[in-house]
Amino acid sequence: MKKTKIRNMAESSVMIALALVLDLVVLWQAPLGGKWTLCAMLPIMLISIKNGLKWGLGTSLAYSFIQLGLSIAKVLSWGLTPAVLVGCIAFDYILPYAVLGLAGVFCVHKRKIGYALAGIATAIALRFVMHFISGTVFFGVWEDGVWEVISYSILYNGQYLAPELALTLVVSGIMLNVPVIRKMMKLEAK
Repeated sequence: MKKTKIRNMAESSVMIALALVLDLVVLWQAPLGGKWTLCAMLPIMLISIKNGLKWGLGTSLAYSFIQLGLSIAKVLSWGLTPAVLVGCIAFDYILPYAVLGLAGVFCVHKRKIGYALAGIATAIALRFVMHFISGTVFFGVWEDGVWEVISYSILYNGQYLAPELALTLVVSGIMLNVPVIRKMMKLEAK
């Protein structure tokens, strides 16, 4: 195995562990799932920015299965039908966390901080889309009418992902402007 591959595997493992620890720092918890954390998604997205989409997607997919494993008992206790259970697993766990690995998409050709921040915002927006699909398709039975289902899903998922996005962008913007971190991430100034 090449030294680069071993280093990337070690970095991915450490960042998954860091993300799991940060996920335990809950600033606010929504009643039916979802929470504000202390930038728990950021370590996963940094792997994608630093090491590319291949490593980012691999790391985020591993992270998604760990998140599912930590939550599966709770999900199974909800008494969901098999179809809703599969949809919930796919659109509330596997896909939303897996898309975090796309954060490096804009850094493939331009290694600038602004592109990294755009990638972070895009990845979190895609996570919102996955939760929105879950809320409208699989959990929309709690509301009457199409617009009520859509607005409920937007408001419910937005109440925790919008503040998480804002906090993550502020923290990553500050962090990526530190010269040592910028050099480590192989990024140029804006």
